[in-house]
Amino acid sequence: YSYSHLYGINQVALRFFTVYGPWGRPDMALFLFTKSILNEEPIKIFNYGNMSRDFTYIDDIVDGTISALDNCPSKNDKVPHRVYNLGNDNPEKLLNLIEVIEGYIGKKAVRQLEPMQLGDVKDTLADIEKSKKDLNFYPKVRIEEGVPLFINWYRSYFNL
Repeated sequence: YSYSHLYGINQVALRFFTVYGPWGRPDMALFLFTKSILNEEPIKIFNYGNMSRDFTYIDDIVDGTISALDNCPSKNDKVPHRVYNLGNDNPEKLLNLIEVIEGYIGKKAVRQLEPMQLGDVKDTLADIEKSKKDLNFYPKVRIEEGVPLFINWYRSYFNL
């Protein structure tokens, strides 16, 4: 807001929620869990699995980003700045994510239950009502579809 106000530059800020997919971050749960399950190594499950995340497939993030670019505030807009949440609008339990990975890989995870990590949060949920209204943003890819797409990429990339 301040930068937009001070310099008269219209802007859009996007907040992404737990993005996953090909070329994803190797420190994220899906990447770590996939690697460990394939290698039959233990996976650390924090807060004893009592967590949920708004897992959002990369293609949905790309669609939302393009829509935000196409709908930037104009110089005539009363409010020259906007903030949009881009998320799946359907938080999934962490244990459900693990079950989807196990089901697609065909192996059970070696589960290592751990307490909550310092600084982490139990649940995340994107309120995307404004994104729906202004950007016509409706995420399409559920984890049951996105996780296999990621695992296929992972296997191909690492020649497994």
